Amino acid sequence: MRERFRRALDMGGIEISPLVSVATIGLAAITESLTWDEAPAVTAAMCVSILIVRCGRPFAHFLPLAKRLVPASGPLIFLAMTLASELVARRTHIPTGKFAMVCVAGSLGIVLLSFLRRPRNKAVRIALLGNSELVTALNQALAAHPSVGRVVGYVGDRSADPLQSDADRLGARSELPAIIERNGIDLLLVSSEEARRSAFELLAVNCLDMKVRVLELVSYCEETFGLTALAAMEPRWLESVLHPSYQTGIPRSKRILDVVVSSVAGLLALPVLLVLAILVKMDGGPVLYRQMRIGERGRPFEILKMRSMRSTGGREQWSSRSDPRVTWIGRFMRRTHLDELPQIINVFRGDMSIVGPRPEQPALAEGLRAAIPYYDVRHLVRPGLTGWAQVRGGYAGSEAGSALKVCYDLFYIKHRSFSVDCVILLETVRTLVFDRQWQNAGAHRALALPGSPSARSEQDDSLPPDLVDLGVPL
Repeated sequence: MRERFRRALDMGGIEISPLVSVATIGLAAITESLTWDEAPAVTAAMCVSILIVRCGRPFAHFLPLAKRLVPASGPLIFLAMTLASELVARRTHIPTGKFAMVCVAGSLGIVLLSFLRRPRNKAVRIALLGNSELVTALNQALAAHPSVGRVVGYVGDRSADPLQSDADRLGARSELPAIIERNGIDLLLVSSEEARRSAFELLAVNCLDMKVRVLELVSYCEETFGLTALAAMEPRWLESVLHPSYQTGIPRSKRILDVVVSSVAGLLALPVLLVLAILVKMDGGPVLYRQMRIGERGRPFEILKMRSMRSTGGREQWSSRSDPRVTWIGRFMRRTHLDELPQIINVFRGDMSIVGPRPEQPALAEGLRAAIPYYDVRHLVRPGLTGWAQVRGGYAGSEAGSALKVCYDLFYIKHRSFSVDCVILLETVRTLVFDRQWQNAGAHRALALPGSPSARSEQDDSLPPDLVDLGVPL
């Protein structure tokens, strides 16, 4: 019973929406205000609310604020859909006041119950069919999520690096069935196409009756950490973005979302922009700063920002939190991301979207392209004001940090949809208010470039959100 209740909490709005529907229909039946003609409309509204929550919930699970509010939105969406169906049918028989009370109570109940979630009692025992380097990277990432699972060791050849310990090695691939039985392995992760082929050949002969399950390491990282691990990624992954069913270009729904959100945000931000413009001008120099960035399909465009630094000339470089070039008002704007508000104009122009990978400077993009595999994939979509990498990975501040952000960008590019964009927008509000990056971002950097010492040694203290404002002033 306890496990069933826990699963119900995990389903959130998907489980609660039908209960709210039944309660609403019951209220309407008691008051004799629901006719047979209106019952299908209520049922259709329930199905739509469940579908919306089901689409957004897998991605909200990775985000602190969204994982509580997205399931709780189920009853409220149900309320909105039902009222909309009433307007279409020109009927007002459903008791709107009681109906709204039930829906609001259902949403508040989901939020309160979400705080009662407890981690699973037994962590999954994991074995990796690969090398010791990937075991180290996976262990570092799982250390931030102890309830998810624990890597027992790896199955494969001994490490060729004499400095690399073989303490985590469980045995050779030919011993796979015995290793699974001896170590009580629940999940076997395969890290390459070769390992995948050999694993299934052995499992087909010896292990079909075992409870062990098999999953690719890249897929596991996507489901567990919300990123595409560059450390284990192979060219076959590109099938996901080259598949005939993958939608290229910008969908119409996304463009409508861009225009609506940027219009509302522009109107709300106009008084703030006027005040900031006066303060920036008092500090000396131009108010706006223009800088070339790489956009969709690698096309350069001119991005707009509120000037937050004093331009000293020179080449592009990473900034630091105590950078002396940051002005007093610039430090406030960078901390609250208000210096990015003029990019709403870029959204109207079609250079950027509200949600997407952050655009990079051409010179720095050239260096990152040479250092980070599959870096150019992020240019398949239009860059954005905010994105999955911003709400999940925080700031870059280095080559290793940029590699991690590419991992998040690839995940977004593969799974992007209207519901994912809405979840990201919801979580962006939290990052603007609290000015904190995802607390476990540093633990995941080894999955981006496990062979890089900097990927392992870098701490999780974030750097300012963008690179220094260099270039031709206005």
